[in-house]
Amino acid sequence: MNTLAAQRIGLIAGAGEIPVYFAKKAHENGVRIVSVAFTDEIDARLKPFVEKNYSISLAKSGKILKTLEKEKVEKILIIGKVEKKMIFKPQLFDLETLKLIMSFRTHQDKTVMLKIIEEIESRGFKVLDQMEYMKELYPEKGVLTRRQPSEKELEDIEFGFPIARYMADQEIGQTIVVKNKTVIAVEAVEGTDQTIERGCDLGQGKCAVIKVSRTHQDYRFDSPGIGMQTLERMIKGKATVVAIEAGRIMIVERDKVVEQADRAGISIVCV
Repeated sequence: MNTLAAQRIGLIAGAGEIPVYFAKKAHENGVRIVSVAFTDEIDARLKPFVEKNYSISLAKSGKILKTLEKEKVEKILIIGKVEKKMIFKPQLFDLETLKLIMSFRTHQDKTVMLKIIEEIESRGFKVLDQMEYMKELYPEKGVLTRRQPSEKELEDIEFGFPIARYMADQEIGQTIVVKNKTVIAVEAVEGTDQTIERGCDLGQGKCAVIKVSRTHQDYRFDSPGIGMQTLERMIKGKATVVAIEAGRIMIVERDKVVEQADRAGISIVCV
């Protein structure tokens, strides 16, 4: 974060806790931020920590970039969840965004985001790497909770990890649910939380949730992670363990997540 001190950067903020976490940390380190939030809710939460704030829908990409150009920022950080299903609602987009969408070869996450970054950087901005400025959110190898995974759970994790990595590298999803060395659910456009809900329902509890990064994860536009909402879905579905890739998957509100997992008897393993 010190490398950004005394600079003025643009923050393009989706949903979730991470944009607020970063804005607060940046504010404490003297970084001046111009934020563009996709919703009024996130905008209101960012406002106390930023120099200037705007609320502009993701569907109006032209307006977002023009706003940041007007503010004369040179570096941009893109953080937060984006509703993937928006890509199937073209009626929401402005003309500039529609033109960009029409240029996509596919609608896979990586293809879409690389094209968006290419468009942003063609306008003279530099898109920053999320991990570089929030390394503390990516835990290293080990068990974070009081409960250690059972032998059976470890077998499910060992079985599922290479499958999860393959699915991630195929741009399908980065989360799978496993039980008894059987893949119960694979993440697609619905996202992590609904995948967990579906998998636990099909597996009737005692499932393992596995989340990994792509082999060549681009942290400029995507930092896979888990948080309180993930854990709540696991508790509801009676899952017993979540395994994440050490040093490459973030945990949002880590202390709260671990505390809640301990209360629920869920094991969190960084592999």
